Amino acid sequence: MTKEDSLLLKGMAILLMLFFHLFNQLQYVSLCDNYIYIENEPLVYILSRAANPVAFFLVLGGYGMYKVWKKGDMHRWSRVFKLYLHFWFIMTVFVTVGHFVKPEMYPGSFWTFVENMSSIVTEYNGEMWFLCPYVLLSLLSPWLFRVVADIKARYVIAVTLLLHLVTSYLISRYGGSYIYARPLLCNTILVPHLMFNFMLGGMAARHNFFETIGGKLKAVKPVVVNCICLGGVIMLVSISCVFKYNYFYAFLFISCALFLYYPKWVRTILRNLGSQSMNMWMIHSWFCYHLFPAFTYSFKYPVIIFAVLIIISYFCGKLTDLILMPMERLLLTRSEMKEKPVI
Repeated sequence: MTKEDSLLLKGMAILLMLFFHLFNQLQYVSLCDNYIYIENEPLVYILSRAANPVAFFLVLGGYGMYKVWKKGDMHRWSRVFKLYLHFWFIMTVFVTVGHFVKPEMYPGSFWTFVENMSSIVTEYNGEMWFLCPYVLLSLLSPWLFRVVADIKARYVIAVTLLLHLVTSYLISRYGGSYIYARPLLCNTILVPHLMFNFMLGGMAARHNFFETIGGKLKAVKPVVVNCICLGGVIMLVSISCVFKYNYFYAFLFISCALFLYYPKWVRTILRNLGSQSMNMWMIHSWFCYHLFPAFTYSFKYPVIIFAVLIIISYFCGKLTDLILMPMERLLLTRSEMKEKPVI
């Protein structure tokens, strides 16, 4: 998997994230004009079950982190700093706007502001829950990769899947009543909870899984590869819409989507979206949930709502890069600036 392939898949993953957050709750779906239903459920609501964007970013993150670790990672901390620089800027902008839109919510007390800016607490924007545990996981990754270096991949996957299942049980049983009210405990539990998909990506990188599959597919006609891969994607999406727990879904989806032959314009769009996936993740939920849901859902039709959120999030992300560029030049070296974000 090349860096360009990774960007393309990140572009796909951020589209899944925006779709998921737009249509995974019936209270928001009911604001849309829905014309297609299956057993009295809107189609977009059913399709949102197949999004699972966090798992996609974890698999891609684990793959990329392992490749970088093997080469000797010199910029781990600078990537994290770059991530938080964008996070602090975006949070500051939208909390400031929020002070005028929802003064009862933003910014709250000084301590509330500090907690949220640390990313340990996510009262301002609940969709940022992923940031702190993922950063911790990425910082721990060199140690994790060293620990499992001599362990067979199947055992690594089995153990991390067991950790995922145990933490899933704890979160489902005690999340609302105990864990969520204790941010430090919550983030501590989320690190092993996220480890399974992260290590799936890491083990794929260790064994050059995608490169091996790609080499074998070179001998197959593109039209056949497209039929197989597209059929695989459709089958996976269909199964995930019906069965909630498919732990290898993101990995299998990536394995199919990676080898599809895309038109040049599609690849260009997906790579551009992938280059803005970090910013779009931090920005989009302010529009669809926290500050401007009335505006976002005013477009009524799901396809138009989805397109509007993509466009707004993308161009706000580009503007963020433009504003932060001078600061990055001041605080980071040229090689550090070239580094891709951890998400």
